[in-house]
Amino acid sequence: MARETYSFEEACRSTALKVAEVVIAKQHDYGHDNILAFKEQGLVVRIWDKMSRLKNLLWKNTEPKNESIEDTFTDIAGYAIIGLMLAEGTFTNDLEGDKRLKI
Repeated sequence: MARETYSFEEACRSTALKVAEVVIAKQHDYGHDNILAFKEQGLVVRIWDKMSRLKNLLWKNTEPKNESIEDTFTDIAGYAIIGLMLAEGTFTNDLEGDKRLKI
């Protein structure tokens, strides 16, 4: 539920932080390799899949069974963040608290 006392700036920052938390959690789960296999081209495919799902949900006006419209928007935003990080060269930075062995 939206708080009406939020400014646009506060709401934007809050939403961006929520997306970042999801991206970070998934990065801890999956690591770098799944994205690095196909880089930006792979992101296009993943975003395309999410856009197709979003289109179906919105145009068909159906209740999703597995992933909400909000989850879909979050994933699209997350893939955009990853794309920006790839462009900046920061996607492969170490995760904080990552205890996995480096090979």
